[in-house]
Amino acid sequence: MKIIPKYFEDFELGFSFETKPTLISKEEIIDFASKYDPQLFHLDEEKAKDGPFGQLTSSGFMTLGKSFTQIFMTGIFDGTSMGAWGIDELRWTKPVYPGDNLKTKVEVIETKKSSKNPKKGTVRLQHTVTNDGNEVVMTWISNQMLKTR
Repeated sequence: MKIIPKYFEDFELGFSFETKPTLISKEEIIDFASKYDPQLFHLDEEKAKDGPFGQLTSSGFMTLGKSFTQIFMTGIFDGTSMGAWGIDELRWTKPVYPGDNLKTKVEVIETKKSSKNPKKGTVRLQHTVTNDGNEVVMTWISNQMLKTR
């Protein structure tokens, strides 16, 4: 079920939504790492056993990308997004393993209408990514620019 696109005015403090879970596969972990984060604990199951996590893990950047995709797949920003001006306080708090299902909860923590352009505003969003056991694996804050009505 897609969420109806929302404009700046629709994002009130405390408003939140959750994404559908997404399965993390061994193949995508290795594929992503081979292109963007070639550390052995992301690339090779055998060598990862001797690494810091004891097994193959997702790159944190892949986890961020999956979360980002989940959010946009909800449809909440369809036609209203004007990009973002950055990410704050990105934290990877637990490893993500093959077979984990991740979901992202997004909560509005601040809104600010542009003083220079009345056609846009910024919404600061707290993102909390959890695994199957409801353990937090990543948190981040986005600064999403949105169209006004």
